[in-house]
Amino acid sequence: MSIYEYCKGRKVDVDYETGYHFVIEYLSDNELQWTALSKTAEGAPNHESEPYSSYELGEGIFMVNWIEDSGLVVSQIADFAHGKVYAFMTWPDENAGGHRAELLHKGTLSFVE
Repeated sequence: MSIYEYCKGRKVDVDYETGYHFVIEYLSDNELQWTALSKTAEGAPNHESEPYSSYELGEGIFMVNWIEDSGLVVSQIADFAHGKVYAFMTWPDENAGGHRAELLHKGTLSFVE
């Protein structure tokens, strides 16, 4: 099953321990839409649609990846079976190792009722 089929017609609340908080809606098998409910990086938008790819890792567990126009890369494990989410984000930063900054974070996810 694809994450689109699993979430079709429902929005997903993603709340990271780092303070980032989003609602994600899977619009199709290859497009998602996210909206920030809390802080974003300075100058970053608070709402975008992105092409994505995903893979089902197990029942209710998906790996989801997307690249934003800004160069931000998100690789996320959405574990609906346990209400947990893990993500690795990286973005261009000339002062960081490999010229990429990074953030590894975890949090909770649930369907918006």
